[in-house]
Amino acid sequence: MTENASGPEFAPIKNTRLSEVIIAQIASLVERGHIELNQRFPSERELQERWRVSRPVLREAFRVLEMRGVVESRQGGGRYLRSTHVIDPSRVRTSELAANRDVLLRIWEAREAVETKLAELAAQRATTDQLAAIERPLLAIALEPAEKLMSLDLNGEFHAAIARAASNPILEEFSERLLQTSKQVGFKSIVGLQDWRALQGEHQPIFEAIRQQDPASARQAMAAHFHNLRLRVLEASS
Repeated sequence: MTENASGPEFAPIKNTRLSEVIIAQIASLVERGHIELNQRFPSERELQERWRVSRPVLREAFRVLEMRGVVESRQGGGRYLRSTHVIDPSRVRTSELAANRDVLLRIWEAREAVETKLAELAAQRATTDQLAAIERPLLAIALEPAEKLMSLDLNGEFHAAIARAASNPILEEFSERLLQTSKQVGFKSIVGLQDWRALQGEHQPIFEAIRQQDPASARQAMAAHFHNLRLRVLEASS
């Protein structure tokens, strides 16, 4: 880093797409010569303080850069700039989504078949404690700061709580396997924070139908959620 690297070039990160903003700032620093080829980046702690972001957000940005050969990480030796060609982060997200689209659509097709039935059964069988478990991640989404939301698995917690409330161990096991497969594809990492928060908001009607013991509405709300997931993927990758 040059001696100017601690100056205004390291402006606090405020955009909701935090990892992409970090990548864009690194690209700007490289272009202006504030970070040179083969130069070591400051420590994670120092970058967290300069950019005012969490460690998961910072690591996600560097993960993207490492995968594309822009940054090299050495065990115990920090991170180094290996290429001055820092790609546009929005193009990264689009290409990842396009590559994973068909897999995601098949997974969600299977999940919809299982989870609509789980929602229906949960509306019939959920206990007071199970309803509280379903609602807990919904309340957390409203309370957590924007940058932390993407690092939490509140989505998985919500769907798993419904599966438990259905009181059918066989369907619950199917649901857990599909949910884990969905996580491995990494849909959360290739959508923006605003889109992710909006999708989490679609959980509320599902919960309300289950709480009101309305199996038909619970099934319909869950189906609508998966329908909207498919639309987001198709629109984003088109």
